[in-house]
Amino acid sequence: NLSRLSEAVVSTQSTGDLVKQQWITEAVRLRSDVDKCVKPSDFLVESERKVKEEGDAAKALINSNPKEAMVKVAMVQKITNRVLEVTDAELDNTGPCDYRVKLVDHRKNLDKAIKQCSVATNEHIQGKASDPKAFDKSITEVHMNINRIKDEMVGFYLPLPPLPEDLPPPIPEEDGPPTRPPNPSDEEEEEEFDVNAPAPDPVEAPIEHAAFKLRQETAKYHEEDNGMITAARKIAQKFQQMAKYTKGRREILELGSTEEKSEFSSMTDMISTCKEIIALTKQIQKHADLISKNCPDKRLVLSLANSMEPMGMLSQQLNIIASVKAAACGKYDEAAEVEADEMLTINAQNLMKSVRDTVRASESCSVKIDSASNKLKFKRK
Repeated sequence: NLSRLSEAVVSTQSTGDLVKQQWITEAVRLRSDVDKCVKPSDFLVESERKVKEEGDAAKALINSNPKEAMVKVAMVQKITNRVLEVTDAELDNTGPCDYRVKLVDHRKNLDKAIKQCSVATNEHIQGKASDPKAFDKSITEVHMNINRIKDEMVGFYLPLPPLPEDLPPPIPEEDGPPTRPPNPSDEEEEEEFDVNAPAPDPVEAPIEHAAFKLRQETAKYHEEDNGMITAARKIAQKFQQMAKYTKGRREILELGSTEEKSEFSSMTDMISTCKEIIALTKQIQKHADLISKNCPDKRLVLSLANSMEPMGMLSQQLNIIASVKAAACGKYDEAAEVEADEMLTINAQNLMKSVRDTVRASESCSVKIDSASNKLKFKRK
């Protein structure tokens, strides 16, 4: 009987340890998922407020109700440990920069302060404190160090300042020389675009719809000192031209229509445009690579890399599609034409989505780069 009882106890302990480990694993996973959804700066703001609240309550209760004060101190320690974990994660995510150096220093001071707080609390409860104010000072020191970390993170994640609502009118030039007229080629490319116009139907005109969305994205920024925005805008325009030509060519071959549908005069123009789009995507990749090298935030760099990754493969696909269309030039095979157009549509939608996502991710990264290293300026209109 004793042997069976002993086996039952061991089995129960093993089951309990297994359940405990499963609970810990799930709790850590849940905490990790929550941390991914909450900005570190927002977490620090709330943590600093809660530490101050619990710390002030502990100071008020330490002499009248030490037991309750200990509960408040335990909460301060628990929050501080989470702050240290979040700070460690932020340090792992951040490359070499002044922000990281300051964060390391503040983290070291906070770790030292929370250890001193534990010692001061025990000495005060046991009546061994040499300084009656040591407990209050230790709580204040913990709060101040959390506040320093919070200020660093909030400053690092500070959003862009809003643009002024009313810009001053330009000063008229009375006797100045006349302004140089715009370059005809630039004038031709930078056509007016109405961001508030209704978007083309995504079913009836999928390429035009994707191009319109990309134009809406690029229209948010000034193109001056930003080759990425210029390249993205040109990609949208060229895909719009390509969609018109593809639709027009099918009408010519199917119905015998002779109406001109686009700026292209032949299949050769369309193939040349595919080559130009591929060259423009390489420009965007080059600009994005430069931004990622200078951005200290590893999470944003990873997001930029994920946005940019499909671009190279999609450019190669576009090159293949152009070659297929070139091989079929002068012939009409309805099944081949439909298949090639479907391939072109899917490729255009995915490529322009990748370009749009890359522009957004690049702007986020550029905010973190100091002005001396940032050569690509994202100036919103």
